[in-house]
Amino acid sequence: MRRAKIVATLGPASNTIEKISALIKAGMNVARVNMSHGTHESHTQLIKNIRQASLNVKQEVAVLIDLQGPKIRVDKVDKPLELKDGSSWVIGESKNIEKYPEYKDCYIPTIYDKLVDDCHDGARILFDDGLISAEAVERDRDVYKIKINVGGFLKSNKGINLPDCDVSAPAFTAKDKEDLLFGLENGADYLALSFVRRKEDVEEVKFLLHKLKKNIPIISKIEKPQAIDHLDEIMEVTDVIMVARGDMGVEVGNHLVPSVQKKIIKKCNERGIPVITATQMLESMTENPTPTRAEASDVANAIWDGTDAVMLSGESASGKYPVETVSMMSKIIEVAELDPKERPLLRNMDLSNVNASVMVAASMIAEKVDAKRILSVTESGHSCLKISFFRPKTEVLGITNHLETVRRLCLYWGVTPYRLFDYNEDDFNFQKDVINKVKEDVGLVNGDKLVITRGDGRFFSRGSSNSVKVEIIKDAPKVPGGQDSLSEASDDKKKILLDNSICASCQNCVHICPHDIWKVSDNDRRTTYINEAKISECTMDYECIRVCPTGAIEIIPMNN
Repeated sequence: MRRAKIVATLGPASNTIEKISALIKAGMNVARVNMSHGTHESHTQLIKNIRQASLNVKQEVAVLIDLQGPKIRVDKVDKPLELKDGSSWVIGESKNIEKYPEYKDCYIPTIYDKLVDDCHDGARILFDDGLISAEAVERDRDVYKIKINVGGFLKSNKGINLPDCDVSAPAFTAKDKEDLLFGLENGADYLALSFVRRKEDVEEVKFLLHKLKKNIPIISKIEKPQAIDHLDEIMEVTDVIMVARGDMGVEVGNHLVPSVQKKIIKKCNERGIPVITATQMLESMTENPTPTRAEASDVANAIWDGTDAVMLSGESASGKYPVETVSMMSKIIEVAELDPKERPLLRNMDLSNVNASVMVAASMIAEKVDAKRILSVTESGHSCLKISFFRPKTEVLGITNHLETVRRLCLYWGVTPYRLFDYNEDDFNFQKDVINKVKEDVGLVNGDKLVITRGDGRFFSRGSSNSVKVEIIKDAPKVPGGQDSLSEASDDKKKILLDNSICASCQNCVHICPHDIWKVSDNDRRTTYINEAKISECTMDYECIRVCPTGAIEIIPMNN
């Protein structure tokens, strides 16, 4: 099982039901809808296609609505502006260009009305993802004089970054609010907030969601220097962190991105906050069917750092090979996870939360008893988040009856969502409605062990929340008589029965019996049989029955 999850951006190359279905089969867990492009009408159809594709392949994925955030851009220009190294220009609002005829031939128009107020002498001004860089020299009324350090041709609508300035534009714009309401109406599972700088940016959105009585997790995109400086306080109020390496590289410098990435992932792992690593992970696959070795190493290193998910942007949205890219990323993750990252030490974890401590206990028990699965029964998904924090070695099934929770679990490391259908809440039986169905769907056999934990909510709990139980897969013992697989031996005091059809060949009975009543066949070490010559020594303490994981043994006292 692949533990880390894959977020894939959908776009023109991947917006059909057929293509989305193929992406899910290839390993996509979360579908990102980028609100910087397209219309509400096109996004509505895209989300419908995502849901239909999930139904077609019988696997849910989460929908992530990524809000655009404030965009500082160059306004329309008649032709590309040739900015030569060392030349002097001015920058200001487009509407002011007529006020300064003296700057007619060296005016860079911008759509951002606060740029001159936000800027200061000596501040860097970067254009087109940092390909062109300038330095602010001095303010002249409503414009700022700048000197071009690294030139180039500047086209319309190119982005502007002000890494040294405290930009006054809000992280949550009027457009973002419209897009957020659109996302809520269309069943978004996660909301990503761009250009977060401090915790108040997140709290503003949380307050709005609270007023709307909506509980949607917020992903804070860390891409501004101010966000890195205020990372601890942002983590206090957010649900998920995204290491958005695109604008981060422009703002802080590409040479600092690797160390910042490691720092952010480490802090998220320590606090149990899911973290996504994003931008240019397999960039060359936008045009090529295979990635570079450096890109493969980049994805693997993010996994070894401890990221919960990795994200594809243009590679899956507009690239030539979207399905192949997701498949390749999945393969890289699977191989990287063969050398797992060390999980947090217990002494470094806050286990004061009862739910968290139960989930950690379930993880450790599952390893000690060699369980095949951990069944985390959850209503909100909170229990699965806690167990994911501890990085269990055993695969976790997040058992729930809520579709919204199933989709939310798609982002949690090491958790496979499992929705239970067709059960009668008034006549609910955990063995019949959960264990038997899991056994059939997952392919468990008699003798396999499950660790079952109930952590949050009332779902399936019946008053037994915050509990851990080890369940052994077994069938009911066969009714004696008539079965070819039934072995039988008796004396005047007891009858001993062994149903070989459900015997797990675990040999627990052989090891625990001091009288050699149970033996292993010399011809087939998987076959256990009754040693009839020794049954008179049986004390009928039923220890063999107690340790039998499948109920294959029965001892019946004889009535004299």
